[in-house]
Amino acid sequence: MNRKSSKIGQYAKWMMGALALAVVSVCHAGTALVGGGATMPAYGYAGFSSSNPIYPAGSGSLFGEFTLLAGGPSVSYCETGDGDAMNLLAKAPGFSVQNSCTSTGGIYHGLDAAGAGRTDLLQPNYISSAYGMSQANFSAYIAGHASGAYPTQFPALVGAIAIAFNLVDSSGTEVVASEVNFSDAQLCEIFSGNVTNWNDASLASAFTLPTGHAIPSTPINVQYRADATGTTLSLSNHLVNVCASVITNGHFVIDQAFTNVVANVLPAIPSNWTASSGNRALATAVESIAGSIGYVETNNAMALNPSMQFADVNGSSPLTNFGSPLTITSADLVFNKAVGADGTVSTLSPAPTTQCIALVPPADYAVAGVGGSILPSGTYPIVSVLYLLGNADGNGADLTSTRGLLESPYNATLRSSVTMIGPGTGLAFLTLGRGAFTAAQVGTCLVN
Repeated sequence: MNRKSSKIGQYAKWMMGALALAVVSVCHAGTALVGGGATMPAYGYAGFSSSNPIYPAGSGSLFGEFTLLAGGPSVSYCETGDGDAMNLLAKAPGFSVQNSCTSTGGIYHGLDAAGAGRTDLLQPNYISSAYGMSQANFSAYIAGHASGAYPTQFPALVGAIAIAFNLVDSSGTEVVASEVNFSDAQLCEIFSGNVTNWNDASLASAFTLPTGHAIPSTPINVQYRADATGTTLSLSNHLVNVCASVITNGHFVIDQAFTNVVANVLPAIPSNWTASSGNRALATAVESIAGSIGYVETNNAMALNPSMQFADVNGSSPLTNFGSPLTITSADLVFNKAVGADGTVSTLSPAPTTQCIALVPPADYAVAGVGGSILPSGTYPIVSVLYLLGNADGNGADLTSTRGLLESPYNATLRSSVTMIGPGTGLAFLTLGRGAFTAAQVGTCLVN
């Protein structure tokens, strides 16, 4: 119950930040920067969300504090999801920054730049993504821009993927987060379909219930993402490294589509497993379907429903054991590389000559405490690296402010004012260690 109260308190702070929007917009009028993308960091970047773009980002969020400290401009954020944001950055056919920020068949065709006062804008100032560019994303960008034009990409944050559940014990009492701690082996058994009932003996050690209470014999209703997403890729990135010895039907492979992941371990997806498109829908499915378990973007899901229950994994919480800055060094980075849907890393073609497209290979954040991982031992282990992307050219009069925005995750003064990223939020900043890129490098990658 203490954890639930803490989560509600954090959500209240976020909403207070949202209420500060009017003050921000009055005091810091100016040309808006327009962008959007991944749902996972949306609250940390912009402070609150609705079905429409956010103008401007709220106090306490990263972009909101950028507006306050820089004296403008405001920053809008539309939660398009990763794939649609990549299409918008590429100016792919049918996608335009000027189109409204509304979904048509699950696809966002625009960022509503006009609503932010930017009828002049031809491309996003920035986008965010929970995975790095693929070769297809890169090729689409080149096709949509002038010859020699390239995107920029740098890791900005790390986000925790929570294991959310909805379960009552034998007395009808809700099972809460402090009573559940899954081991890697138990998650492997559940998401492989090897264990299908909550009171299976192999799961008994995951629960610490009050005396006289027990886990009932009810089916495990798995909730998973139907859309290709960095959230699924990151879950699978962890499982593929820890499940080989416990899955009897096969082994996981890294993939952004959960149906492709489970195809390697199940002859067919069970009838009580439910697919949902988007983090919001999956979180709602966990909350509304009794006996459910699923994987959600911690920061986003907590803001949607602060009473949602998140299990510990290997004794670590996505809230209390995650959020301290994580250090990356030159050993954690590759440049001018693409990442495939299966997590493989390849060289971009044609390869740029600059060092402006940075990638953290998925293997570097697959398992906490393992040599080469950016996650120290004892850190919550299922995470995504979150990227900010921009345009290497064509920034025009927005060049200086866009540079500042893309450098903002590494600005110590600005970070000290941000309350929506850090311990208790499911999001962590990055510390740029030996040999890593610099904030100045991020900015100089952008030109007119």
